[in-house]
Amino acid sequence: MKVGLFGIYDPTYARTKVITAGLERNGHTVLSFRVNPREFKGLSKYRELRRVAKDARASGCDRIIVGFPGQTVMPFARLWLGRHIIFDAFLSLYDSNVCDRKVYGERSLRGMRDWLLDWLSIRLAEKVLLDTNEHIDYFVKEFGGRRDKFIRVWIGADDAVFYPRPQQSHPKFIAHFHGTFIPLQGIEYILEAAFILKFKDIHFRIVGGGQESDAIEAQAKRLGLTNVEFTGKVPIERVPEYMAEADVVLGIFGKTHKTRRVIPNKVYEAMAMGKAIITADTPAMRELCDGSDVYMVPVANAEALARAIGELADSPNTRRELEAASRHLFETKLKPQIIVSSIL
Repeated sequence: MKVGLFGIYDPTYARTKVITAGLERNGHTVLSFRVNPREFKGLSKYRELRRVAKDARASGCDRIIVGFPGQTVMPFARLWLGRHIIFDAFLSLYDSNVCDRKVYGERSLRGMRDWLLDWLSIRLAEKVLLDTNEHIDYFVKEFGGRRDKFIRVWIGADDAVFYPRPQQSHPKFIAHFHGTFIPLQGIEYILEAAFILKFKDIHFRIVGGGQESDAIEAQAKRLGLTNVEFTGKVPIERVPEYMAEADVVLGIFGKTHKTRRVIPNKVYEAMAMGKAIITADTPAMRELCDGSDVYMVPVANAEALARAIGELADSPNTRRELEAASRHLFETKLKPQIIVSSIL
């Protein structure tokens, strides 16, 4: 097939790279019809999209995928490219901005705008891609529509960047986390676990930054943590270097509703690298794992997280078993060419 990727998507984002690589590895051609929203701002990007849509129509593509983020693109894609459009929703604008991050209220104009964009975009698409069945259930319940319109497509990881590497030597046991500091990640529980483990020879390394950076760093100071390192934001290409040095990679632990519905990028990336993983025990994680390949702990429970980290620090054999299991899971279920089979 010839597949056109259309919209204002970020070509460097893992979701886009995995779907593109998966299609290409299965022998299909992927053409890019993209407008850079940083170059074309405001309404100008839609004028440019109209021009790009003409190229897409002339290309003879068998299918068009509107890439993430695409809610604001879908009305124009349907108008210019017809009804046979696959929409990679990936997430709900309303759920992310209103329910999880609480950027604005559910009754605000922006909140209602996001809900309407979610509702409209899934109705304009022939098929909609989401990352877990839990996420699909949420969309069907919140925005309506037939369940058979949705396809579950695991996020996976860019295996050109995340792959097994020799573990770098370090005098201490390293618990690694990287993220964008949003509520669902529950970094506050990682800090509480670090406080519980402050007398053990365990070093917590937290990579990244974002919405809750100030609150998280203030909490670390308040707890007097000397076993936690904040690196700040780093390029995604450098994240595997930090992970290679780690003994365990930490997933998400927050208590938001969205925590239950998603499997975060960092968990897939750790699987691609064959690292031992600790993350929250959620319905979404249970879709992929049975508990033998990932160490799962109760949501929003710092004590349980501290016990899990301490157990892996004291048991190299358990850690090695988890490392092998996570890599096996990636090899058998999560390589890009396997992930896209549900789309094909």
